[in-house]
Amino acid sequence: MEFIKIKTPLNVNVDIRHAGVGRRLVAFLIDMFLIFVYLWAMSYFFFSVLDIDFTLFDNKDDSFFDLVAFYEILYMILLLPAICYSLWTEMLFNGQTFGKMIMGIRVVKINGYRAGFPEYFTRWVFRFVDFWTGLFMLLFLIPIFGEERAYILAWMMFMMSGFVAFFSIIRTKNSQRIGDIVAGTTVLKLKEKESIRITILEDIRENYIPRYSQVVKLTDNDARIIKDTFVHAKKRKDYNTIKRLREKLESVMEIKSDQNDWEFVDTVMKDFNYYTQKM
Repeated sequence: MEFIKIKTPLNVNVDIRHAGVGRRLVAFLIDMFLIFVYLWAMSYFFFSVLDIDFTLFDNKDDSFFDLVAFYEILYMILLLPAICYSLWTEMLFNGQTFGKMIMGIRVVKINGYRAGFPEYFTRWVFRFVDFWTGLFMLLFLIPIFGEERAYILAWMMFMMSGFVAFFSIIRTKNSQRIGDIVAGTTVLKLKEKESIRITILEDIRENYIPRYSQVVKLTDNDARIIKDTFVHAKKRKDYNTIKRLREKLESVMEIKSDQNDWEFVDTVMKDFNYYTQKM
């Protein structure tokens, strides 16, 4: 399992584990199952419960025409949640479809920050390239090969279409399908992502004496990022990241410390909590 480098606002690179092709494939299959269930339920409601027969469209009576036209429009509207499934779920649930929730993965920008509508929309549009190429090729194959052969070829291409995304994910550095590359996104393991979201609060003694008053130059967001980066780097024994973090802190705070890298960052966090609690 590879990692992607995410640069924090303090200009420190953090390695975060991305979601592998296996997790993404299972999430995709779960989503396809949910879409299938929705389409089946909707079709059952229309054709079995309501007993609608769209062949009534052939009837010349205007009342039948209006009724069937209404049902056809309603049917197409109810198809939209399935057609736009990944778009509305990722927007509503912050980069997750129901399948991604179950598999514990999330869509984010390539820099690790939250994606927005432009990214989700671009990924959705390019699903038709990554997954559904065969369905659209059908329109071009029918005039060339005839309807029967075209359906066979389109079905074969439909079965192969997912391989566009599959090979793109396994071959690109950041495990991106084509839609991810164009949108500037990737998919991360949620547990890995969430593991660095730890409170900035530190346990400090009542008689604690702060060492660096310059920590007041840091904001709450700076402190959260420092803590996240520090904890994550300690867990992975990433000494280079801690060293870069120390250098960045010394630059922002305009100080030079004689403590080692680990002690310095830890002290900065405690000092920050001391001063913020006293304010």
